[in-house]
Amino acid sequence: MLPRVACLPMLMLAAVLFSVRAAEPPKEMLLDHEVRLNPEGRLLPWAGYDHILRGSVEYLKHCPTVRTRHGEDPWYLVTSKLNPDGSFRRNQNNQGGNLWYAMETAARWRAYSGDQACLEPARLLLERVMSHHTPDDWAWPGVPRTQDNSPDGVYTDQTSEVDKICMAAAGYLRWHALTGDTEALAAAGRIAAVIAANAVGGDADHSPLPFRVNLKTGEVLDPYTSNIVAVVVFLDMARDMGLDADGRLAVLRDRCWEWVMAYPVQNHRWSGYFEDVDNNMENLNQFTPLETARYMLAHPDREPRWRETVPELLRWVEERFGRERRHGAVSLCEQDCCMKEMSSHTARFASVLAAWHRMTGDPEARGKALDAFALSTYSAFSRHSKDGRALNYVGVGYIDPWFSDSYFDYIPHFLCGMAALPEMAPAGENRLLGSTGTVRRIEYGNDRVTYEAFEPEGTEVLRVRFTPQVLADGAPMDPARWQHGTLRGAEGVLEIRRQGERRIVVESAGVPAKTP
Repeated sequence: MLPRVACLPMLMLAAVLFSVRAAEPPKEMLLDHEVRLNPEGRLLPWAGYDHILRGSVEYLKHCPTVRTRHGEDPWYLVTSKLNPDGSFRRNQNNQGGNLWYAMETAARWRAYSGDQACLEPARLLLERVMSHHTPDDWAWPGVPRTQDNSPDGVYTDQTSEVDKICMAAAGYLRWHALTGDTEALAAAGRIAAVIAANAVGGDADHSPLPFRVNLKTGEVLDPYTSNIVAVVVFLDMARDMGLDADGRLAVLRDRCWEWVMAYPVQNHRWSGYFEDVDNNMENLNQFTPLETARYMLAHPDREPRWRETVPELLRWVEERFGRERRHGAVSLCEQDCCMKEMSSHTARFASVLAAWHRMTGDPEARGKALDAFALSTYSAFSRHSKDGRALNYVGVGYIDPWFSDSYFDYIPHFLCGMAALPEMAPAGENRLLGSTGTVRRIEYGNDRVTYEAFEPEGTEVLRVRFTPQVLADGAPMDPARWQHGTLRGAEGVLEIRRQGERRIVVESAGVPAKTP
């Protein structure tokens, strides 16, 4: 034992250290994570985006199950949301919209990671929705039921939202592009015919297709939705996949888009999207204007007014739903009747800003996008997460996890952001960050990335760890159609523009070129 006099200095030192610690201000938290700021005081993600996305996908791949008439069903087939601690809770399901975003999650994450197993949740949703189409003698025959009011995993509701029918059908086409599934393609073709048969002219109070209908009787329950961009996306895809032999879909597509530009873009009546809300034309939301802006940025050749329209939509959304700030980051709320900060919508806003920056070089949009993306990470990996599987809150203002807002309609926005802002992607790895089409197959190696696209034309953005050479369909690609270098400090950014080729090999210039 030390002499007592020798213990005194040690006790005094311990007291000093304790007093210093006691004087330190408590760490600032956002939800369950300590706030991280850069030297200028701007918000940083609490963890890398790759970590956030990987954990979120792992949760979906290993989602707990509940017994239903079909057997052991993953929870996302049965309910839309959970209790804050991640325990099971029954709530009206929104499987139609979830199917589209599950396909977006699967397509983008598989291309980014090479993870084939990530397709499974999308497949299960598709098969369940397709197995519950309406009977042939209904007013709306052969279409998916987009919500489940039971909710029990058996989709038998008579009422549905027409925009969600189109979103689900677009998901069928995305699945066909991913896998070659011809049943999904044929089902989408039948749905397109029903959509075309039920379209109307449209005016300030009536969209070209109604929002909510009784599928059995044909009664229109709600005549207005501003989410007609979902119809346009579906009709574009159907036409591109050869489902418009007589040209009717192209005519309807143009009529729908003209209505969008003539009415909601002008009067900002952005109402009618969420399944669990009775529509009210005064209850506006951020979803439909942002997705309309995204469409214009993805297809500037189809809408020449995009340069003046997109910034106005972004301004309107920010002023109405983005009044909250977290360390300077815009925190977006969902809709007038639910003004709560949600990460999926904040990330949606960020991804559209990032796309605007990519198209225009606007530096303010880039900074605002990075801030909003950073904020959106703080709802992921709640303290209830286990085994590397992220249980995600909805956002700073809403902690109950939803399969839409916490996963399916959350993950894709970050991947869209990486394609526009490659600095978000991890350095020193090989990753395909985004494609204007659908990547059907991809393989990663240390010095090689091989992929095949569904469409013969398109653009891919990658980040690679080596100096590349590019082969297209077995032959060296014209160097004028690919660029490699450093972009805003992000090294190894590679952009490839395909013109008639589907099979691409990106290989280190230091090894002999190989054909796929």
